[in-house]
Amino acid sequence: MGSKIALAGINHPSSIEVGETATPFLSRRMARHSSAFAGQRRSARLQKLYLSGADDSQSSEQYNWNALPKAKRQKAKNQLILSENTPRPSSNTSPLVPSFANVQCLPRTREIQLLDAQIDLETKLAVIGVDEAGRGPLAGPVVVAAAIVPSNIAGIIDSKKITKEDERERIYEDLIRSPGIRYAVAVVSAQRIDEINILQATLEGMRMAVTAVMDIDDVVQLNKGDDSTRASAERSESSYVITSGSSNNKNPDETFYALIDGNKIPTEMPCPCESLVKGDGREYSIGAASILAKVTRDRLMHEYNNMYPRYDLSQHKGYPTAAHMNAVKKFGASPIHRRTFAPLKHMQFDEHGNIIG
Repeated sequence: MGSKIALAGINHPSSIEVGETATPFLSRRMARHSSAFAGQRRSARLQKLYLSGADDSQSSEQYNWNALPKAKRQKAKNQLILSENTPRPSSNTSPLVPSFANVQCLPRTREIQLLDAQIDLETKLAVIGVDEAGRGPLAGPVVVAAAIVPSNIAGIIDSKKITKEDERERIYEDLIRSPGIRYAVAVVSAQRIDEINILQATLEGMRMAVTAVMDIDDVVQLNKGDDSTRASAERSESSYVITSGSSNNKNPDETFYALIDGNKIPTEMPCPCESLVKGDGREYSIGAASILAKVTRDRLMHEYNNMYPRYDLSQHKGYPTAAHMNAVKKFGASPIHRRTFAPLKHMQFDEHGNIIG
């Protein structure tokens, strides 16, 4: 016997399974009935949620659900959908209270569509945002973050639009301290990039990060300027994952769905997923992942700057500026330079990174 249908309207083999003997017609009919029943249950809870806001001094007519403007009903519905799918901690801890304050941040448009499409309301769907930083530089790793963020954090927009580093740092700190957050950051080394190319290295990082965020048991936080940052930078020839979160936030009945920035989806992903072109400027969870990836990479580049000060990596973060290229011509390539990237791929280096000829 197959498992119950998890999502309505999402054609993915990992997310929709029906009974082995069910015909396609019966399967569609079962889905429609289940969806209608779920909608009725949610509508009843929506009215109860809204009516609970009334006090004795206000008439019941003011809280007539059907008379409410469409925009108010949709706002209440979105809040309920998100709250229903917020992972709850174990009974030994205080409950999570997700924030739905009207803060300036990206919308959760696709996330809410996915949550609203659920048929089985007993299963919690966690939507994972995925984004990368550092595909273009000549030096340093490519970093991929995967994040589940229940709370709205002010300032969560595409990290590339936040030009001040200290502002990204502030948002990052707010983000990693927000209630219920779970994230994983995959760091794929320059050596690995040279082995399999930057596209495959990025896709590999996506697999690593999503797999890790789905099964976080340890808290290994990367703090600014601490020993963990330094230790991570010293692992310049290997790829690894940094996780931060708590197993208390996991739900045994939880399922996952990943929203990935761009137009490529890695193979062999551990959960259903879809790509969103320019998703880092459209969807909240992807925007949060972009902040995590960018700040993590910047912190690593500051540590690399301490290890290889001649290249001034703190200033350009490995991008091919004129000053960076002059340093390469003068001092050769460091262990974190990507030898397969132009113009380095047209140069010859000895075993110490010095330019030959």
